[in-house]
Order: sequence, then C-alpha cells, then structure tokens
Amino acid sequence: MNTIISHFYNEEYLLPWWLNHHIPLFEHGILINRGSTDRSVDICKKLAPHWEVRDSKVAEFDAFLVDREVMEIEAECNGWKMVLNTTEFLCFTDKKQFFSKLEAQGSAMYHLRTIFLVDDPDYGYTAPNPEVSLVKQRHHGFLLPQAGRFIHRYTHGGYTVGRHSTNQSFSHFPFVDVPDPAFVIKCYFSPWTDEMKLRKLQIGPTMSKNSIRSMLGHQHMVNREELEQAYMHYVQQSSDLRLYPAYQRLWK
Repeated sequence: MNTIISHFYNEEYLLPWWLNHHIPLFEHGILINRGSTDRSVDICKKLAPHWEVRDSKVAEFDAFLVDREVMEIEAECNGWKMVLNTTEFLCFTDKKQFFSKLEAQGSAMYHLRTIFLVDDPDYGYTAPNPEVSLVKQRHHGFLLPQAGRFIHRYTHGGYTVGRHSTNQSFSHFPFVDVPDPAFVIKCYFSPWTDEMKLRKLQIGPTMSKNSIRSMLGHQHMVNREELEQAYMHYVQQSSDLRLYPAYQRLWK
C-alpha cells in the first residue's frame, strides 16, 4: 500500500486542491492535525473519508519534533511512503508508470526535484479557480540544484531536520531527457493571494522556543512587509517554466 503523510494547521485554503490532487495518487493517507481552528478537519473528512485524520502530539511548530512524529508514523506503514506539506504537490505523467519505475530502478528511496512556484506580478494572474488543479493554473517559478523531497519504502525516512536530506541511501529520480519526469511542485509564493499571505504569516506565532532558538523555520518569523520583500526577491529568480522541456513533458 502506498501512503502519503502530511501535517496541517489551518489549511482550509489549500487543502481542497491538495486532497483532490493526491487522493487519486495514493491508496492511503495519514493527515496529522496540529491544532487547526478553521475548517481543515472537516474538509479532510469530507474529501478523504477513507483516509486517517489524527491529532498531532506536537502542539507547537517544532521542526525537529514534527519530523520525528512523521517518521514514527512511517514505521507503521508498508509500501512506498511520502511526506509532503500542504504546499507541495507530487506531479508525474502517469501513476502506474511512476510507481512501476520506482520498482524497476531498484532503489528503496528516491529524491524528487522540487519546482518552486512564484507568481510573476506582471503576468496577470487572477485568483485560482477552486475547481481546477492548482498546479496547472500557475507556471512561473524556479528549481534549486539540490532541493527536493523523498519517496521511499524504508521503515522510516531517516530525515535530517526539515526533511530536505536523509541518512538513508537514496537515488535521484531521473527528470532530464526522460519522457516521464516527476517533480514535487511547491506553492512557494504562489498563488500570491491574500489567503496565501495570511497562511504564511500564521505559522511564526506557533513556533516553539526551541525552533526559534535554533533558527529552524526562521523563514516563518516575518511580518507582512518582510514577506512582500521575500516575494519580490524570489520573483527575480523566477521565469516561465513552460520554456523548459522537462516541465513540458510533465503536462504532455
């Protein structure tokens, strides 16, 4: 059984897109509620009634404890496992082909590159349609050389803090010059709507003292002006992803 695991906290804006995207891709999902006060839990139960919704043991946003919690949950699961945030969407051309390739390549863990979406302020984006796949409505952003997420079938992922690297042996999932690339598409500064800005600003006040002291999740410790400055910084790195062959093949 293939399982996706995700923490959520007041994600009623993104959750409908995220759930509708991933429900067809994974047989099982474990959704971990970190004290949401909005409609997030109701949305999960309505759209994914066959998936699990659990309360987190971690009351505050603590990067170390959150990652430890997901690894403990991974140890309960068999088959391929993936941990994603609500901003992150696993994307590939064909489900059967993707999971068959994981088996055929022979590795127990793969690193998938992340595409960071950043709205181009000059493009004319409007509020996204809630009835249409979110990642198909935005197509400006960038890739970082090593940034990505993992899918694996180990007992747990052996992640370092932030889950950007691991102590486990892994292979890179091919994405250059292949007909069937796979990416994690991250809604980084996209859609750049008021709802998305409020979502980003809500995280900082929930961070644990340990995370603040250790500078883990420091990107969340911003005010609205600093958030807009960060957005404009990443706009400078962004370009039209439709110009890249691998991205074109993803949506063929």
